[in-house]
Amino acid sequence: MILKSFGFSDPGRHRHRNEDRYLCDEKEGLFLVADGMGGRSSGDKASQLAVESVQEFVIRSRSEDMEWPVKKRKSLSLEQNRLLAAFFYANNRIYELSARHPSMRGMGTTLVGALVDGKHLAIANVGDSRLYRVREDKITQITRDHSVVGEKQRKGLLSDEEARRHPERHLLTRALGVETRPTVDLFAHDIKPGDLFLLCSDGLYGTISDEAILNIIKSHEQEALYKIGMSLVLKASLEDAMDDITVVLILFH
Repeated sequence: MILKSFGFSDPGRHRHRNEDRYLCDEKEGLFLVADGMGGRSSGDKASQLAVESVQEFVIRSRSEDMEWPVKKRKSLSLEQNRLLAAFFYANNRIYELSARHPSMRGMGTTLVGALVDGKHLAIANVGDSRLYRVREDKITQITRDHSVVGEKQRKGLLSDEEARRHPERHLLTRALGVETRPTVDLFAHDIKPGDLFLLCSDGLYGTISDEAILNIIKSHEQEALYKIGMSLVLKASLEDAMDDITVVLILFH
């Protein structure tokens, strides 16, 4: 199956420093979005290290014999195991860096990733950066938000609109780099021709609704990933996004 991708990140109109990072590695079939947090200027360091570490692990583990930070699970495919191990590898590097430098204590990052696994997509996430699938003009959130607000939504205590305005919307219940062993959600999702997957930080979905995201995607030709991505970022910025806005789009055909 052939794929094409596009990624872009913007700090919006309220931020001077962008703490989001993303990766579109079509050769390795790896796509990532990270949203850093904590410790003076360390949020961007955490997100950058997360993205670099996952990419490094995926590449090195495919080309050389190296130690994996977690045992392979028989219930998972090789690529699911690889992505999970890459998240642990990134977590260890962030945690160790934070421990060595007092000024970086408490830094961490969200991380959502997708790794092509034949006719499936291996998906992992920690924190509240999201992955959506757009199929047959319908948008579906695949990942779950690891946040105070996300948990309240799952219990039916908040609507999507209430969640976007909630004062605790930035409080995470999980993040990469803050504990020695992270709790990672892992998914395997089928891929069909025409599927569009969107990875994004909360600067996008926390500002505009899923319906608005879908309408922007439908307003452009499916192949025009640049126009779709830039339109999403511009819409969130014009809607006064209070956080960095990052999008990664993957189209399969």
